[in-house]
Amino acid sequence: MDQLANQTTPTSLPDDGILARVPSQFVGQAQGSLPEAELVPHDEIRIEVDAGWLGRVRLTFRKYRYTRPKGMRSAAAWSCRHAEPVVQVVEGCPTEPVGRAD
Repeated sequence: MDQLANQTTPTSLPDDGILARVPSQFVGQAQGSLPEAELVPHDEIRIEVDAGWLGRVRLTFRKYRYTRPKGMRSAAAWSCRHAEPVVQVVEGCPTEPVGRAD
């Protein structure tokens, strides 16, 4: 049984940050606002969205190319690969913890 568990467990987990916790409606809205993947020279785009109860989130989309079955034409599309919370800096507040200087 232990041998079977080792075969089905991935060797490395993907570093997707908090992507699994971001509601799909916000990922879909962000993906819909991106430009056509074929027209953009960059392979990666980052976009910040308000993700409801999670707050502000930075989503990273990567371009991938695919070919339809029996097709001669290749196409490109965006795929969300990573999400991270956006730390908001409040003006006038120190970014470092304030403590006693000994």
